[in-house]
Amino acid sequence: MAYGLPCSEAFIHQLSNKEFRDEFVADQVRLHTAILIRALREQPDRDWSQTELGREMGKPQSVVSRLEDPDYGKLSVHTLLQVAAAFNLPLWIDIPEWEEWFRRIGEVPNSKTCRRSFDAEHLSRQAKVAKGDQILVVTIEANEKLTETRGGPSEIQEWRQWAPLLETRMVKAQSYIEYQ
Repeated sequence: MAYGLPCSEAFIHQLSNKEFRDEFVADQVRLHTAILIRALREQPDRDWSQTELGREMGKPQSVVSRLEDPDYGKLSVHTLLQVAAAFNLPLWIDIPEWEEWFRRIGEVPNSKTCRRSFDAEHLSRQAKVAKGDQILVVTIEANEKLTETRGGPSEIQEWRQWAPLLETRMVKAQSYIEYQ
């Protein structure tokens, strides 16, 4: 089911004015960034004060206070990288199309916003699961190929070519699943 934009046609008309549009985007980015920093700082497993986040960033508390102020308009990529590093998180910057941008600004960070800091064990488990998923996909594809090739002598010969591949993939997939 398709959904429209989360704004009115009248507002879209206002956005036709480039100056208004640019200021609106800047305001939304500043607001979203300030709310996100505060939400990450206050998430339950951290529950940091502004002073603690400042310490992690190597900055005074007053810098964190400014970062959490949506009216402060001097955020740099360098500063955002420092904030992300303090939370032990990556930073991602994108320039999406308008429909995607409207969807994203509708996802306002709040007290339930939670981001897991870097965890090598967790990421390794995810990598193993992904690798197992890839093997299972190959297994499913091989099985589909086998299903398609039932019939005359040429199809049986083709089936014999695929059978060892299917068996090998299934064994590998099973060993990854058991390892989890």
